[in-house]
Parts: sequence; structure tokens; C-alpha cells
Amino acid sequence: MAIVLIYDSIDPAGLDVLKARADLKVVTVPANDTERLMVALPEAEAAILRYYPFNRAAVAAGKRLKVIQRHGVGYDRVDVAAATEHRIPVATVGEANSVTVAELTFYFMLAAAKQGLVLDRMTRAGEWKSREEVPTIELFEKKVLIVGFGRIGTRVAPRCAAFGMEVHVCDPYVSDNVIRAAGYVPVKDFRASLPAMDFVTVHTPLKDDTRHMFDRATLARMKDGAVFINTARGEIADNAAVAEALSSGRLFAAGFDVFEPEPPGTAHPLVAHPRTVITPHAAALTRECNRRTSIRCARNALDAIDGRLDAAYVVNPEALRP
Repeated sequence: MAIVLIYDSIDPAGLDVLKARADLKVVTVPANDTERLMVALPEAEAAILRYYPFNRAAVAAGKRLKVIQRHGVGYDRVDVAAATEHRIPVATVGEANSVTVAELTFYFMLAAAKQGLVLDRMTRAGEWKSREEVPTIELFEKKVLIVGFGRIGTRVAPRCAAFGMEVHVCDPYVSDNVIRAAGYVPVKDFRASLPAMDFVTVHTPLKDDTRHMFDRATLARMKDGAVFINTARGEIADNAAVAEALSSGRLFAAGFDVFEPEPPGTAHPLVAHPRTVITPHAAALTRECNRRTSIRCARNALDAIDGRLDAAYVVNPEALRP
């Protein structure tokens, strides 16, 4: 009997998909219980992971694993190199959370531009007369730069266009013709374009070449009064440098769902800053997205066990080769 190991938990909809198979056993290991994880791994043929790291030792312990399935699209906390060495594919959920993250990105844009949290607190405190002291801006006719035109960036772009924004896109893996055909302005060098951009939102995976791609030098190139949004990974932007840019006035506001480190703690420079709109890495935690994600995790796990895992979900396709 094949075993699917769930490290933490998934939505009941995904469990129903797994439990519909009579030839399958589901084993759940509580979050952070690495001792039980290491005991359970040798018998598992599929492992579904929520938030927690899966290091080289865990990969080596999974001697029968046919897939390491992430409950999400990020895989920076999985030792992909070790998985590839052991010929274990690492899979994500593809487009399951794309719309959800795109919606939160746009929420950040609106909340930051309209200073929604500030005005909310002011109204609740009875400070009605102070409303004219809070600067707010519009999205209409503003230039927005979308860095990364994948599953999420392609969904952020039309939402921006619907609000009358001029959409610029930078993605070295997408041709200019594709970007133009979608109705947007292609950008070759995102750093060179920053002085003209009113809003910048980043949607790239965390890799060696994207870690701190928004550092002090890059942020210094941004237009005075710009808004910076990060719903990708915290380490893509130097968090302290972003806070400094907010304090200096270089940035009007920032929206962050991800931090460096996580959880950030109350003293974190972005958490403590009055010009930020923040959420606790919750972009994909809607009820609808949890359901979609859990179902995709379950289906990928079953497909891997049955020897027909779709390579489109695999981040290390070389592990699929004989």
C-alpha cells in the first residue's frame, strides 16, 4: 500500500481526493515534528509539505519518494539539488494560487495609495478633521513596472490596466513580442526604468540572482514617491533598505506579504514602519485557494505514485529522466 506523507496539514478537499483511493494510506506529521518526519519518510512514496524546510537529510531519508510536493509555488526551502541527485521530482501547485496572490498585490497597491490603514485608524479614533493631513494618491495614469511575467505577473497586469495604469513589464524569459501582444510595454533593464515608475511590484522566484535584487543601490534609483510591492519572497528585497527608503521619502509606501526573516517580529523595520501595508505571508490563504491548492497537491501525489506526474508542475524536470 502506497503512503502519502503530509507534513503539517492540507484542506479537507485534498484529503478527500487521497482517501478516495483504497490502495493508499495517508500519514500526517505535525508541523515542526522533525523526529516523527524522519521516522515516517522511509516508507512514504509522496510527501506534501506546507511551510517547513525539507533539507538534504530529509531528502535522503525518503528512499521511496516519487515526489516532494510543495503546498504552494515557492520551493526555496526544499533542497532541490539533493532531490535531483536522488532523482526525486519537486513539484508545486502551478496556477492554483495565481489569482489569489494577484488580488493581494492589487490590494496592496490600493491600500498603500489611499493610505487605507491610516485613514481607518483615524476614523475609528474620531480624528475626522485630520483627514486632509493624510496624503493619498491615485493609480489612474500612473506607470507600474511588473518584474516577472509568469503565472502571477500576467494576472496583475490586466488588473492594473483596468484601473487606467500604464503597464511596463520586465522578464528576461518572456519575449518583447509576447509582452507587446498583451498590450504592455516591454522593459529590458528594470533598473534603468525605475526612475520613471510610480509603482513597482515584483513576482519572481527566490534564486541566487534574485536575492536582494532590490538592494540600497537599486532602491536609490526609484522615483521619489514611488510605491514598492513584494508578494514574492522576503529575501528578494533588502528589508532594511526598503524601510530606509520609506523614512527618507524616496518611497511613498510599501506593501509586503513576505519578510526577511519570517516571522519578522514586531521590531522588524517594515513591521514597525507607519508607511507600510503588511500581511503575514497570507497571500494564498483564502478559502478558495486552500481548496484548489490541496486538490492539486493530492492529484500530483497520486500522479507521481502512478508514474504520470505532469512535468509542468516540476521545478527540477531533470529528475524525471530515466
